[in-house]
Amino acid sequence: MKNKATLQFGKHNIGRFHFLLLTLVLIIFFRPFLDGLILTDIWVNLCTDIFLYLALMSGLYAMSEQTGQLRVSWVLIGIVMILGLLQHILHSPSVEKIRVALTVVYLIQIMVMIWTYIEKEKKNQVKIDLIMAAACTYILIGMIWAYAYFFVESYHPGSFKMPENLGTDLSSFNYYSFVTLTTVGYGDIQALTRPARTLSILEAIIGQLYLVIMISRLVGLHASQVVSETKKTN
Repeated sequence: MKNKATLQFGKHNIGRFHFLLLTLVLIIFFRPFLDGLILTDIWVNLCTDIFLYLALMSGLYAMSEQTGQLRVSWVLIGIVMILGLLQHILHSPSVEKIRVALTVVYLIQIMVMIWTYIEKEKKNQVKIDLIMAAACTYILIGMIWAYAYFFVESYHPGSFKMPENLGTDLSSFNYYSFVTLTTVGYGDIQALTRPARTLSILEAIIGQLYLVIMISRLVGLHASQVVSETKKTN
């Protein structure tokens, strides 16, 4: 019987959260290179959407055991894909805002489902794929906050001070979000209004607490379990 915790490619088994982590990383790093390879914005946006849907679908696969929430996830992803297609045809700001909002709802749902899975599974045995699940949550935090910054700037223009060569699109806020999450703080993009600054502070605090409390704890539990198993075999 095939292990539900893995995805099989030929003779190789890839942990389901390894696959989700890969798609999340691709969606962050793939878009900037598309701008140099594809000259038409429509095709750039379409390719970006394809990678987004791949990440969303891999999220569904990773959560395949949670059947109740899985049905809700399929409905959300279906609506997001339809709205994405309509946006490419109609170029409507309203459709784009609804699509982005539902994408955020879906990402939050996936993050909560992964968190629930981690809390359940870490009581049994902490495997590498469980640590990858925690890493996925960390990246999802950065992506969700990027959408939050995007909404703040959309409804309150001037909330962020941008360099002249950067626009106020989602890719700029992805950059700012992960710089804030990791507390690198280059300072090229600055939060000016109270809502923007409050979101930035919260993201920086959550990012550091998550690494210290969740990631380090799982890695420590995994290391102790490996040592314990090694002693038993010897």
